[in-house]
Amino acid sequence: MNNIQKIGKFEAISIVVMVTITQIILNLPNSIIINTGSSSWLNVLYVSIIAILFCFLICKLFNPFSNSDIIDISEFLGGKILKFTISILYILFFIFISSIVVRYFSSSLKLIYFENSPLVFILLLFLVPVIIVARVGIKSIAKVNLIITIILSISLLIILVFTSVNFVPQQIYPILGFGINKTFISGISNIFAFSSFSYLYFLIPYLKNPDEFKKIAISSTVISSIYLFLSVVCLIMVFPFISFTEEMLSVYLLTRIIEFGKFFQRVDALFIFIWILSTLSFLAFTTHLIGNIFKKITKIEDEKELIYVITNFIFALALIYNNIAILKYLQNYILKYFTIILVFIISLLILIFANLKLKRRHFNAN
Repeated sequence: MNNIQKIGKFEAISIVVMVTITQIILNLPNSIIINTGSSSWLNVLYVSIIAILFCFLICKLFNPFSNSDIIDISEFLGGKILKFTISILYILFFIFISSIVVRYFSSSLKLIYFENSPLVFILLLFLVPVIIVARVGIKSIAKVNLIITIILSISLLIILVFTSVNFVPQQIYPILGFGINKTFISGISNIFAFSSFSYLYFLIPYLKNPDEFKKIAISSTVISSIYLFLSVVCLIMVFPFISFTEEMLSVYLLTRIIEFGKFFQRVDALFIFIWILSTLSFLAFTTHLIGNIFKKITKIEDEKELIYVITNFIFALALIYNNIAILKYLQNYILKYFTIILVFIISLLILIFANLKLKRRHFNAN
C-alpha cells in the first residue's frame, strides 16, 4: 500500500468521527437505551472510558509496526493463511455494515418521504453515486468527507442544543436504570458503539505522517464519545417513552420538535439532506477500503474495477433483508456481536501476539 494516496490528520479524524455520527443518526443511541434504560447516559460514560483506554492500548501495540495495518500485522504473525482469514472477515464485516446502513436509511426515507416509491430506486440513489465517488481516490474522498463531517457535526450540535429546552431531568431516574448488571456488567457489550475502531486498524498506511496515529485515534475516540453521550442524554430527557420504543430514526424525532420561528417549516428535511450526504460519504470510503483489502490479498493492480462488484454485493445484500424487524435484529444482535468478536477480541489478540513475536525475534537476535 505504499503507492496509495495520503491524507492529513484532520481528514483522518473526520473519517472516524463520521462513522460514529452516521451510526448515531441510524439509531445507535436507541439500541443502547433499549438495553440499559434511564442509566444509558451512565453506561455510555462507562463504555467511553473503556473505549479510550482500549484506544491507548492499540496505539501502543501498533507503535512497533510503522506504516502497517491489521492485514500486514496478521501476515507477520500467521503468514498468508491468517492474512487471508482476517481480510475476508473484515471484507464481510464492512459489506455487512454497509448493507445495513444503506437499507436502514433507505427504508427510513421511504417511510418518511417516499412511501409510494419502490425501495430499489432509493437504494440505487445511494449506490450509483458511491460507484462514481469511490473511484476518484481516497484523497478526494477524505477532503469532501472533512467538509461533510464538519457540517454533520454542527447539525447534530444544533439538534442537541435546540431540543434542550424540552429536557425533563427527572427522566434520568432511576439512575441505575434496569440495574447494576445491565449498566456495568452485561452493559459492557455496548462497546460495539465504537465500531469505528475497525477503521482505525486500517488508517496508518493512509496517513501522511504515521507518527500522528495516536493523536488521531485518541481525538476521534473522545469526539465520538462526546457525541454519543450527548445524543443518549438528549433522547432520554426529551422522550420519556424512548426506552420502550423501537423507532427507526430516534434522532429524527428530535428534528421534528425544533422550531426556528414561523418562517422555517419542516427543518427536518434539511437535516435529512445532510444525513444523506454523510451516508454517501460513509459508503464511499468503506467501499474504497474494501477494494484496497481485496487488492492486498489478490495482488490486482487496480482496485477501482472492484468497486462495481463490491457495490453490487452491498445492493444485493440490502435487498435480502425482508422487513424492518429482521433489519433491527441484525443491527442490534448479529452486527453487535460480530463487531465485538472481530474488532475488540480477535484484532486485539493479533496485535498482542504480533508484539510478543516481534519482541521474541529481537531477543533471539541479541
